[in-house]
Amino acid sequence: MQGFDSLLAVLDSSSASFNKQTNDVATTEIDSKTAQISQFSASIADKQKEIANMQQQVQSMQSQVEASKLKLQQVRADFAAAYARRKAEIQQQRREFENILR
Repeated sequence: MQGFDSLLAVLDSSSASFNKQTNDVATTEIDSKTAQISQFSASIADKQKEIANMQQQVQSMQSQVEASKLKLQQVRADFAAAYARRKAEIQQQRREFENILR
């Protein structure tokens, strides 16, 4: 019976070693994957902040473009009005000058 006992002891020892090794491998792999997940999550958070900043910059630039468009439209309107006034003044002066010459 002692042979069976020693065989069982070897089997138990082998089983314990196998369980320890598989637990070590599983723990190492899980820890590794958990670290990767944390890194990816941090990277995603950074990219999301970067995207939010870029979106804010885009909105700011769009506001600036709209303001520039409005200013340009106002300058064009002011120029057109000033041009029309000056043209009318010159035409009036020409008529007055022609009347003087007659």
